[in-house]
Amino acid sequence: MSRVLAYTSPARGHLFPLAPTLLDLSRRGHDVSLRTLASEVPTMRGLGIAAEAIDPRIGAIPLDDWHSRSATKGLAASVRAFSSRAAFDATDLQQAIQDEKPDAVVVDINSWGAMAAAERWGGPWAAFCPYPVALASPDAPPFGPGLRPATGPLGRLRDRFARPVIGGRPPRHLPGSAHERGVAGDRHLPMVDA
Repeated sequence: MSRVLAYTSPARGHLFPLAPTLLDLSRRGHDVSLRTLASEVPTMRGLGIAAEAIDPRIGAIPLDDWHSRSATKGLAASVRAFSSRAAFDATDLQQAIQDEKPDAVVVDINSWGAMAAAERWGGPWAAFCPYPVALASPDAPPFGPGLRPATGPLGRLRDRFARPVIGGRPPRHLPGSAHERGVAGDRHLPMVDA
C-alpha cells in the first residue's frame, strides 16, 4: 500500500470532514500521517492516525473575515490571512514531506503555500475542499442569497445585474483579478467561505 500525508489549515471545520477519508484509507491498509492544529493532535492519534502539529505560526495569524461587513471585505480578509500563512505552511509541508516521504499528499484548500509546496514536490497530490466552491456560471444564480435558477432573457438579466450587487467586485489586489491581468470586464472570483 502507499504512504499518504494529509495537511490541514488550523481549522476544525477543515480537519473533521477529512478525518473519515483518512480513517478509511488507514482501514484499507495505507500508512496515513497528518499535520493539523495542535489542539486536535491527541484526538487524531486516539483515532489511530499518526498526527503532528502544524507550525504554530500558522494558527497565530487570525482569520478575522467574520468581522467584515460585506462579502468583498470578508474575501479580502481571507486572502490576507491565507497569504500571510502561506510562507509558513509551505515550509511546514516541505519539512513534513521530507520527514514522511509520502507517495501522495492531500492538502487543505485554505493552505495556499502548502498547495504550492505540494505542486513543487512533484508527486501526486490533491486539494481537499470541505465546502462547495462557489464558481460563477451563466447557468447558476449569484452565490449567496439562495435565488432560484432563472431562465430566459429576464432571468439572465436579473443575474447579470445582481452578481455585482450581491458579490461585489473582487478587491484590486486579489491574484487573478481583471485588474492584475490588465483586462477590463465583469469577471468575478469565486467567493470562498473560511
